[in-house]
Formats: sequence, C-alpha cells, structure tokens
Amino acid sequence: PPRNISVSIIQSGQIWEGDSVTLICSCDSNPPALNFSWFKEDESSAVGSGQSFSALQSGRFYCEAHNQHGSQRSDAVTVVVK
Repeated sequence: PPRNISVSIIQSGQIWEGDSVTLICSCDSNPPALNFSWFKEDESSAVGSGQSFSALQSGRFYCEAHNQHGSQRSDAVTVVVK
C-alpha cells in the first residue's frame, strides 16, 4: 500500500478570504497510487479528490492515497484563511 504520504501547501504569504490554497498529495507506492481523496478533520465525507486540492476555507486537511494493495492517510496540514 502507499506509504510516506505527505501534503505540500502551494501558497506563499498570507491567505485572504476568496483566495484558494492548492494542496498537493505525494507518496511512495508500487504500483503507483492512482486515487487520492481529501478530507477535512472532523468531517466524515471527502471534500475533494485527485492529487491536488484547492482549499477555500480554514481548517486541517489530509489526503488518503489508494492503490490495489490498500490505502494510507497523511498527517493533517493547517490552512488559515484570513
């Protein structure tokens, strides 16, 4: 299953209301992970899918990577929108 899952935040400086923040999920897996799901902490349903995700609100987000051997989730990252 996927391992070493991490989330990178693609944004410099402060994030203001109305801006979007791009989060990128990366991992090591063989075969490669093809499916990625995004979650906001304390919410049970996914808020996005794909290797990148645009966050429009503050919160703690994490991704889950899937391949045919299983799935694994990243640590949560904090997005702060002013």
